[in-house]
Amino acid sequence: MSGKKSKGKSENLLEQEEVLQALVIADSFNEQFAPITRERPRALIPLVNTPLIDYTIECLATAGIQEVFVFCCAHADQIKSHLESSKWNAKTSPVLITPILSEGCHSTGDALREIERKSLLRGHFVLVTGDLVCNMQLKPLIEIHKNRYQKNKSSVMTLVYKQACPGHRTRSAVDDFLIAADKEQRLLSYQKIKDKSRIRFPLELFQENSELQVRFDLLDCHVGICSPRVMELFVDNFDYQTQDDFIRGVLVNEEIEGNMLHIHILDKGYAARSSNLPMYDAVSKDVIRRWAYPVVPDNLSDCYSYRRHNVYLSKDITLESGSKLEEDVVIGQGTLIGNNTIISHSVIGNNCKIGENVVLENVYVWNNVTIDSNCKVKWAMLCDGVHLSSGVTVESGSILSFGVKIGCNVSLPAETFLTSKPIPSSADDDEDDEASRGIDRNVVGEDGLGYVWTPPVPEDDEELDLCQQVLGLTITSPEMEEESSSEDESDEFEEAEEDIPQRGATPPPNDVILFYNEVVETLQRASEENVNLENLVLEINSSKFAYNISMRELNYHVFKGILEMPHMRAKPQVLSAQQLLLELKKLLTKIVILLRNYYKSGESQLDCLTSLEDYCHKCSTTLAVFPKVLHILYELDVLSEEVILRWHKNPANTDDAEVKSQQQNIRKQANAFVTWLEEAEEESDSEED
Repeated sequence: MSGKKSKGKSENLLEQEEVLQALVIADSFNEQFAPITRERPRALIPLVNTPLIDYTIECLATAGIQEVFVFCCAHADQIKSHLESSKWNAKTSPVLITPILSEGCHSTGDALREIERKSLLRGHFVLVTGDLVCNMQLKPLIEIHKNRYQKNKSSVMTLVYKQACPGHRTRSAVDDFLIAADKEQRLLSYQKIKDKSRIRFPLELFQENSELQVRFDLLDCHVGICSPRVMELFVDNFDYQTQDDFIRGVLVNEEIEGNMLHIHILDKGYAARSSNLPMYDAVSKDVIRRWAYPVVPDNLSDCYSYRRHNVYLSKDITLESGSKLEEDVVIGQGTLIGNNTIISHSVIGNNCKIGENVVLENVYVWNNVTIDSNCKVKWAMLCDGVHLSSGVTVESGSILSFGVKIGCNVSLPAETFLTSKPIPSSADDDEDDEASRGIDRNVVGEDGLGYVWTPPVPEDDEELDLCQQVLGLTITSPEMEEESSSEDESDEFEEAEEDIPQRGATPPPNDVILFYNEVVETLQRASEENVNLENLVLEINSSKFAYNISMRELNYHVFKGILEMPHMRAKPQVLSAQQLLLELKKLLTKIVILLRNYYKSGESQLDCLTSLEDYCHKCSTTLAVFPKVLHILYELDVLSEEVILRWHKNPANTDDAEVKSQQQNIRKQANAFVTWLEEAEEESDSEED
């Protein structure tokens, strides 16, 4: 009896002494943050002035993880140096951090096989990426996984998902997926969406399962709770390069090998990856707006004080008279802000010098950056040591990597990528190509320093076509439009209802005006606060019923409000045609779910076109980009080919000569696009014949 008691006590001690381990893949194995990652690993990119890797380790330490292995490939020495000098290497650290350096790995699969060869993981472990920001409680999930494994040794991994509807700010479209799971949360099917319009499921899934849930409302947190069997599967299957490869492989071979995957869906908490630049922006805003609490700036560092409107100030900054910090602003230590400078929705790093009359909006400024007076920067990222001389304008989507300098009064066009180091040439490049990689004085100015970095051309044909369409967009003003040799004869068509506002008609009733104003306010707030699109639809519908607005009036005024948004954001500046097109494309793509919700039928799409046409009559800049906006709406499947052709051939009936002239002008603008649609339709008909 005593022997049995002693044995039971020994087993309990072994269970208690089991160390909770985690593996962090600190390399992304892609160029989503290039050219920045040519000089610094993604894991050390500062998000709200804290390196990304620190958010990930903080999450693991809070969850009770005792030992963390950080796998590093690119710039591994930088990550190792950071970890050794961080709080995680102090004697009081609750977690033991061990960096694993390897230069020969090119994928997550290679990393896991390398870890297995070193025999570092001794049991169940948590697998995460080094760009994860979350406040989830992992410990209960680990216990659920272990209990399931004790009952069924075939359960090799628990995948952690979070509910997030399509279009959610922290959900990247490139990672969209659809799953099917049974009532026991066993994963039965996993499919990436990409550009698919249809998804097929085997009939057996429905025949063999009395209950089946199909989910498209999930965000992959890239958190996996793994059994030891996971490492064996990666070692045995060298074609497993990514987590997606692993999931598909396990599902395909389930009947043969018997391995199973389970899912856990978070009902609360925050989890998101900074996997690309849009996600970096979304996660930064969430941290600033305290959606990830307690992961907030004033908890991550004791140097910040929290003010109204989500403004965080370090203790030793200098704000000169007239400087204005509007909202969602973080200012790092030792930074100087000059007179009459306006900063909104931006993060400023440590020891930066910002001059007078500077405007910063949605800008991420890292450490030791100098911005001289009268500069304007919008939607850009400025890395360590960047210097903007006086009068510089930086347009949306630009990245200035480490040490770049821009000369006085230079205007950088949208989506300009600059690095201070020469772009390496390949052996096949000739002298002309080599010379083209020198400092472009036309871009950075006479006193500037910087080399233009061009993203590599995607290998996938569909991605290449998409890039060519975007880069090939040309803006032509109405005056530059060539005169058409002939005009299509158009037949008048009757409107299905008479409640659509017409040009030259009497002013709409007060309820319609009030409804429109409320829609504009709702859209503006939704954009600023990243309101869920489903909630946005509910708010607009509520306003419809409150003001007794018809559905066609709703269709008209909602799209009118959408067209107004870029101009409202830009005030007091006036957008150029190219700037407007860039902003409209981003906005329409972002809210495509809302657009498809309201513009399903042919009549509702005609309402949308009527709204767009009327808005062009009063806004010449919108008229200049009208054909391109029409193309974007067609590509997003918001407007059908049939409706566009019908609208083009049948302008609304009116006796107003001015309105008739405007109708002819806008249809002339669309002639080239309509001709393309008609030719494509004829080719399709001939192929069917």
